Amino acid sequence: MTENDMIQCRAPLRIGLAGGGTDIPPYVDLYGSEVINCTINLYVYGQIVTGGNELTIHCCDSEERFNAKDLSQLSLQGPLAIQQAVYLYFVENHHQGRFIPCSIDTWSEVGFGSGLGASSALTVALIKGFCELLNVPTNPQMLARVAYDIERTKLKLKGGLQDQYAAAFGGLNHFSFLSQHDNKVTPLSLSQSTRQTLESQIVLINSQVLRSPGEAIEAQSLQIKQCNALRLNYLHNIRTSVIPMAQALLDADIEQFWSLFNIASEQKHQLGEAVLPSKVAHLFEFVIKQGALAGKVCGAGGGGFMLFALPNKTANQIKANIIRTFNTNIVQIEFVDHGAQAIRVQSNADSKTQESCIWM
Repeated sequence: MTENDMIQCRAPLRIGLAGGGTDIPPYVDLYGSEVINCTINLYVYGQIVTGGNELTIHCCDSEERFNAKDLSQLSLQGPLAIQQAVYLYFVENHHQGRFIPCSIDTWSEVGFGSGLGASSALTVALIKGFCELLNVPTNPQMLARVAYDIERTKLKLKGGLQDQYAAAFGGLNHFSFLSQHDNKVTPLSLSQSTRQTLESQIVLINSQVLRSPGEAIEAQSLQIKQCNALRLNYLHNIRTSVIPMAQALLDADIEQFWSLFNIASEQKHQLGEAVLPSKVAHLFEFVIKQGALAGKVCGAGGGGFMLFALPNKTANQIKANIIRTFNTNIVQIEFVDHGAQAIRVQSNADSKTQESCIWM
């Protein structure tokens, strides 16, 4: 590390295809979890530039700022808690506890609270960036574990496991979590035609409702702790549907996959108002009635984006109807096969930029 080192880093967002909700404690520790997710061509970015005499953190999306001249000023609270916590982790574990003067800028291609794993992608991206800065050896398993520990243990943020692992590993994967600390990662290798079909059908639609993921996660956790048998059974059904869904993808049986997807989606929506609140349910029901093959709320639910599969022959008409009725954003996704990335670029005091480098 030298004066005016510049590291640029990024991590992809993800869409959950199966098993979402089963990766949240205490369910995962009691029963295990099965999840399928895929990273997509939307990213969270970070930039770290060394130099000066203080730590400055800037979130370009919200214009939130934080400054500190020594470690005692770190609060690990508020909207920039993740950036502070990642910085502190590397100071304590890889820099002998010595203050690192630097600036950290972060930004996202979608807003946080999207249901696409943006907060965890930010954590993983910054970990990857600091590993590059301090020459710390890294691998996807390490990135995911450190990110999970920072978010869930250090910051006490509620949530599951899949977001950190998706951002770290990248690609289309089947994750088996035996507990919070024991996992198996199985990449799903699809035929090119199956992949293209899925990409052509999947769209993300912004519900335009600010989500509160903590409420949905807390509701699910509370139901497990209180042994709510009905809703616990919903989670069991979601978990047991994952392996048949993975097999349907490998068999290129897209029709069967979306059929199983819809059954699991219905189970998820039955978990309560916090998952599919009435203020977004009307949009969901509208798209399904328009002829969508499948659909679900993204992430823990409560708002943000919804994922739908649209039939190719009528997709354009359905999109037009949605835009005309709700005046909202529709995003056509592409899958990406890589996880978090970081690169060291040439810098000087006058060349700080938010422009991302050329990613390979």
